[in-house]
Amino acid sequence: MGYNRRRGRNRGRSGPDRFHQYNSNNRQGGFDRDGDADMAGASRDNPHGVRPTYRGRGGGHQRSWSAGDRSQNSAARRLGLPIRQDASSGSNSSTWFKVTIPFARELGKDYIFQSINNAVEIPFSPYCFLMGNDGKAMFYIQGADQASALQTMNKRITLPNGYKMIITVRQSEAPPFKMDQGVVALIEAAVQRRWNPVALMLNLSNFANDDVLKAEGIFASLTRPNVFHRIVEIIEEKIPQMEILDLSENKLMKLDVLGSARLSSLKRLNLGKNQIRHDSELETLKNLKLVEVNLENNPLCNQFKDPEKYISAIRKRFPKLKVLDGNDLPAPIGTAIDEEEAVVPHRLPGSVQDHSVNGVLTSFNAEFFRIFDSSNRQGLLDAYHDQAIFTMSYFINFEHQSKQWKFDKYFADSRNFMKVNDEGKKLRVVKLGRLPIVSSFTSAFPPTTHDFGSFTVDSHIATAALIVFTVYGVFKELESEEKSAPIRAFYRTFVLIPDG
Repeated sequence: MGYNRRRGRNRGRSGPDRFHQYNSNNRQGGFDRDGDADMAGASRDNPHGVRPTYRGRGGGHQRSWSAGDRSQNSAARRLGLPIRQDASSGSNSSTWFKVTIPFARELGKDYIFQSINNAVEIPFSPYCFLMGNDGKAMFYIQGADQASALQTMNKRITLPNGYKMIITVRQSEAPPFKMDQGVVALIEAAVQRRWNPVALMLNLSNFANDDVLKAEGIFASLTRPNVFHRIVEIIEEKIPQMEILDLSENKLMKLDVLGSARLSSLKRLNLGKNQIRHDSELETLKNLKLVEVNLENNPLCNQFKDPEKYISAIRKRFPKLKVLDGNDLPAPIGTAIDEEEAVVPHRLPGSVQDHSVNGVLTSFNAEFFRIFDSSNRQGLLDAYHDQAIFTMSYFINFEHQSKQWKFDKYFADSRNFMKVNDEGKKLRVVKLGRLPIVSSFTSAFPPTTHDFGSFTVDSHIATAALIVFTVYGVFKELESEEKSAPIRAFYRTFVLIPDG
């Protein structure tokens, strides 16, 4: 007990085990300023004296809030001082406390728990009991109501040797957790108890408060990555057919453990009443083919004032979503064909309606691209009519933009209507006549080498008077400022008419 107090001085221990709200007696809810449980019957300067009476009706241990208390809180907030809720109010049920009982080796775990349970008037749920080498018993409880109840039992329980049980309560982090074989077996059993093979549903709601695990003093919260990982492994190994998963009320903020799982059968996911703060956290789950998601009572829901934007943001991650937060969604705009039912046609090397023109197209492509790849492209003048028209557009794949080379040399003559808004330029870049066309091959295109093995030729129209065909393929630029020669893909459409 570190009293060391003098009037007008605010001394106290910092850290997670400290209660931060001070009243005129430097005590709050039965805890002293150091975070220790107040010794029963102890006064400020005399640990064996009479317990001071708090303001409010009836005195004793029950303390009522007054206007002065609220004003003290407000003043503390204005000054930037930490504020703690009344430990006896029970309003912070998620706060953890560490309980220490000295001289407990001869008492044993069962006697300690039974004695406390018989003395307190509220449910008592201890976690992670440990007997130290110094004979101190240590365990954890959750909630200010339990902490307040135990602190009032300090030196109130008579031991077999006639002494009183000393109970020290301090605020703490969550209890430590070790995944030994016994704990793993209990977790696996809990998962099996919560599995419904008929509905193909696994209910992991509020898993940290599982009755059996709680009775064993195990705090198996899904916020602990090792617990969540193990449960995901159990699902993958034992119940891969699971279609419905309920993860509500688990205080989850991160979903990366779930996103890395192999859950090909999962269709419905309940994430309600968690602590997911932004819709970007759902990005880790985008590979799941979910048709129903529940995100109610998560902080992310407060970020969207417009319901349509909320639906759009969630549907961006789950395109097949039909139900969100229990509400049926309208069908998305797009094709009515289900991806799972759609049959993708086989890719063919080329398609020519009239096979009699195969020879013409093969000869034309071989000669045209041989001259185009040569050092003198003027030979292509004979391939174009005086009224021929040529336009060129380029497109950048922004998904791989960091790996692409510059397109500067193509920009001036590009006629990509998605990028060019200048109506005048749309007309200026059109090349009319064989001389302007072939001249642009020299000014707008660097020296190249086309890969004939990559060519795919499709003929759309093939008559005696007209042949229209396209050529797909790749080529390499031979002169470039880059360290390696850029490789481009191209798509070219030709319209051929008989010579003369």
